[in-house]
Amino acid sequence: MRISAIETRLYRIPPAIQIEDAIQRVSHWEFIVSTVTTDAGIAGTGFAYTNGLGGTAVRELVDTYLTPLVLGLDPLDVERIWGRCWWELHALGSAGMTRFAIAAIDIALWDILAKHAGVPLYRLLGGSRDRFPAYGSGINMHLDGEPLLDQMRGFLDRGYRAVKMKVGRDNPAEDVERVGSVRRLIGPGVRLMLDANQKWTAAEAIRRVTLLRPFDPFWLEEPLLADDRAGHAHVRQAAGVPIAVGETLYTRYEFADYMRAGAVDVVQADICRVGGFTEWLKIAGLAESLNLPVAPHFMLELSVHALCAVPNGLILEDLQGGSLTDLGILAEPIRVVSGELAPPARPGHGIVFDPAALRRYEVTGKVTGITPTRT
Repeated sequence: MRISAIETRLYRIPPAIQIEDAIQRVSHWEFIVSTVTTDAGIAGTGFAYTNGLGGTAVRELVDTYLTPLVLGLDPLDVERIWGRCWWELHALGSAGMTRFAIAAIDIALWDILAKHAGVPLYRLLGGSRDRFPAYGSGINMHLDGEPLLDQMRGFLDRGYRAVKMKVGRDNPAEDVERVGSVRRLIGPGVRLMLDANQKWTAAEAIRRVTLLRPFDPFWLEEPLLADDRAGHAHVRQAAGVPIAVGETLYTRYEFADYMRAGAVDVVQADICRVGGFTEWLKIAGLAESLNLPVAPHFMLELSVHALCAVPNGLILEDLQGGSLTDLGILAEPIRVVSGELAPPARPGHGIVFDPAALRRYEVTGKVTGITPTRT
């Protein structure tokens, strides 16, 4: 079996609801979708995403540099192909857009491998379990009072036993009020995760956590710039709250450095941002060797396969307004039921895009009408 063609398209899709955290507003997600076809008639779909910036560059990397590199290769040699793509782009940088480009190819190859084997992807990857608990995740910095509580009530009504909210208001008292109101609503038996999206310095994070600790956060996510590994270690030791990190880390080496530094309790590697399943599995294995759980960032439909494959999975993120189903671009919806999600049972990853729905959002040339993401 050989790779005979790769077609890559770019789509800019607005979120289903307003999306705003401590540092940015997301007016569009960009999806870079690659269809890898083989001479055996098996095709796989891979994709990566951005928060609205860089999609054309990622598409160009896939079309111009990676596609000629992998045409004619055996798609079953997924590790060899990943390595070739990584070396080809490594001089541009080992993280960021180079990883997104590799992910679009890698995810499609794993889709092909599972289809070739005739099994759902999670079973091919390891088959540790066949469903996984999820938490309701809100990018909700703009919400206060009843609108915030209504979002949380919606999560509880759908069977979630864990929820996440954004923190990082300029006025610490506002964070205290918002978090306190949510904790009073959900009660002590529901996990409450807090996400600062890299907003603070180490000293400020420690001060803020002192104010928020009475509400028993299950974890504090990205309190500092992801570049500041030593700062995360300091906050973790001083604040006394578990630290979750990973959505803005891109390589197994970055994750290894965080783990060695004692800077992370929950590993949140994002499948698209680390370059696909090939790299994600290595990061999950590294975490397991240090008795750390993994809770992938975003991408519900991919993350459920990853979590069901490994023994150290913790919980699945269902981002309100950001799932492929919420965006209205799937031919067959994939939804959490009673707080849990089972991966699609068909061979492959089971993600089937609706071509007509996607067509409305396709970008064939340059991106125009850009809205700044910074708040």
